[in-house]
This record gives sequence, C-alpha cells and structure tokens, in this order.
Amino acid sequence: MKISDLEKLWDELNRQPVHRFADWPNRYVPKGKPGVYLIYQEGRWIYIGMSFKNLQSRLSSHASGRRSGDQFCVYVSDRLVMKNLTDEQLDGIVEGTYSLDHQIRDFIRTELSYRYVLVPDDPTARALERYGLKIAKGQGAELLTTEAN
Repeated sequence: MKISDLEKLWDELNRQPVHRFADWPNRYVPKGKPGVYLIYQEGRWIYIGMSFKNLQSRLSSHASGRRSGDQFCVYVSDRLVMKNLTDEQLDGIVEGTYSLDHQIRDFIRTELSYRYVLVPDDPTARALERYGLKIAKGQGAELLTTEAN
C-alpha cells in the first residue's frame, strides 16, 4: 500500500466523530467489517487497534472490560485501573470476592472514548495500524501497547 493512501486513511480516521464507550453499543458500527480505531482518555490518544474481520465485535469486547481474550482490557487493567485500587479492593481480588473485570468495564465506560474508520481488507487494516504506531512513536506518545513505547 502506498504511503499516500495510508496518509489519506489516517486523515480520514482522525476526522471521524469521537464516541464514548459509555454509549456502547453503537448501532452505527457495522458488523462483519474490517476497521482501525483510536481510543482516547480525556482527549489524549492512548491506543490504536484494528480488526480485520469484525470491528463491531472487537470494540464490543473492549467495552466489556473482560481481560480474558482481550489484550486491550489487560493493558487498561495493568496500566490504568490497578494503580487506583484500594487495599480492600486488592484484598477482594485475591480472595475472589471482588471482580477486577467489573472495575475495568466501569473505567472503560466512564473514562474512554473511540473513533474508527472502516477499511477494505485485512492488509489495509494492518498497514494503517502500523502507520499509526509509527506516528505515535515519532510524536513520543505513550500508548498502552508495548509496540509504540
């Protein structure tokens, strides 16, 4: 894919409206379509992701807050949620009486937002995600993913 095509897609992605996870599900996110998305906390870009088969399903998985099978939720847990837990909450997690997944879901739903763009196929999604990671690295952005840091 040509760099000029990636630049155009990147610009298009950044012109899309921002949606709050608090309003999930979003009926405008189509099922079964590939796409790339950016996630924000307080207007600051913190994550880029892609789905080469079903963007709606990927964002729904993120919105659930469940760490099982969702690396984004693991990042949110480890880097954003756990540092704010009380000693009582940590004890409850260890004892199995407190759900970290609920805490992650609540954080995502209250603190995070996203924008997305549909792309034609898997190679385009992968290329645009890599392009975004390069931009983040060049800007010194601190994303949740380890690839950009």
